[in-house]
Amino acid sequence: MNVVITGTSSGFGKLTAEYLAKAGHTVFATMRGVTKKNEKAASALRAFAEKEKVALHVVELDVQSEASVDAAIAKISESGPIDVVINNAGFGFFAHNESISPTQLAQQLDVNVVGVQRVNRAVLPAMRARRSGLLVHVTSGLGRVVLPATGVYGASKFALEALAEAYRYELAATGVDSIIVQPGAFATDFFANVPQAENPERGAAYGTAADLPEKLGQALHTMTSAKDAPSPILFAEAILKLIETPVGKRPLRTVVDPLTGQGTETINGVASQVQKGMLDSMGLGAFLEPRAS
Repeated sequence: MNVVITGTSSGFGKLTAEYLAKAGHTVFATMRGVTKKNEKAASALRAFAEKEKVALHVVELDVQSEASVDAAIAKISESGPIDVVINNAGFGFFAHNESISPTQLAQQLDVNVVGVQRVNRAVLPAMRARRSGLLVHVTSGLGRVVLPATGVYGASKFALEALAEAYRYELAATGVDSIIVQPGAFATDFFANVPQAENPERGAAYGTAADLPEKLGQALHTMTSAKDAPSPILFAEAILKLIETPVGKRPLRTVVDPLTGQGTETINGVASQVQKGMLDSMGLGAFLEPRAS
């Protein structure tokens, strides 16, 4: 399959690009700044492809630019139809809500939600015309549960959950599938790339709750650095299994979280029942599950 992955400069994106390429898929690993900010990351992926003799290609794509997205998808499409898009690009603020400026909130939503919309709109016309394709949306357990100091990041993931699920129903009759993968905390470099809130002094004024972000960070570090902490490779393994599963057989949501995923699974189960009941009552039950054309 021809697989496009966004946000492959590090973390889950890089790991998954390498894993899928080694599994025999043709991977287009996209990122912004391949000749600037992420030049080293791009070079590392190219070196991996050469060493392993796999079909892994690095492509410039900035999810915050519609022109960049459209140009990248057009370039990739010259190599053949795009079968799978993995919307992985994203970042997160971890701070008191009040300490994050409106501009930073807008940036959070633009990358994690609007960026996905830009990519999906670029690939969907061709997928619908072929009546075949898969959209994978990487959200988070924080798109289902709420922790202090994660409100802005969580808001973007809650929003992406809604967007991806609506795509699932709307595309059900077209042969195109939309699914959600909900990873938990793993030992990646995600937390090393957390940006600073613009107004940290506001959080510092919260008295006994002033150090909530630090306490959260310490808890996550303890969980992910323990000797028996789960490996991030579990995420790549789950992605591979999903893309190789036929349309109509893939679950809407897949939790990849050995540490705290039980709560997310419980919420998913209840939400699924509510959704089915609501859609059935409105005569829209046929749109619950995608089907092959």
